[in-house]
Amino acid sequence: MEFKNIVCPVGDEELFEVTDVAAAYLSRITDANLILVNVVEKWYRSQAMVTGSQEWQDIHKQWLDEGRQLLENEALKIKKMGGKHIETVLREGDAGYEIIALAGERKADLIIMATRHYSPIGKFFHGSVIDKVTRKSPCPILWLFK
Repeated sequence: MEFKNIVCPVGDEELFEVTDVAAAYLSRITDANLILVNVVEKWYRSQAMVTGSQEWQDIHKQWLDEGRQLLENEALKIKKMGGKHIETVLREGDAGYEIIALAGERKADLIIMATRHYSPIGKFFHGSVIDKVTRKSPCPILWLFK
């Protein structure tokens, strides 16, 4: 199978330790574009409390800066592992929706995601981004388990 564009969500650093090796390897051997995406959900989820105050604007900026820094750090790690053609994308909104939208926009051939082992009841209470993405993904997903 030929890969041209691979999307790899970055958020939970512990989970990304599982996906970064696979992402670096696949981007290196296929010469694919590796698109690392971080979705800032905090602002999206806190809309009911947000005001136009300077304090909220500062908090919003801080969350975006943290997302950018996380992406930069992970891109550097993947480059050190031999990953090529790495792009970082920062988005805001619902993580599942934004990952699917990016994969569609970039005509992704693969999404690489990691998850923890949750029981069915645990998934009910925790929700699952990987479940949302799997149901509506425009391309195959490589699931990696922590």
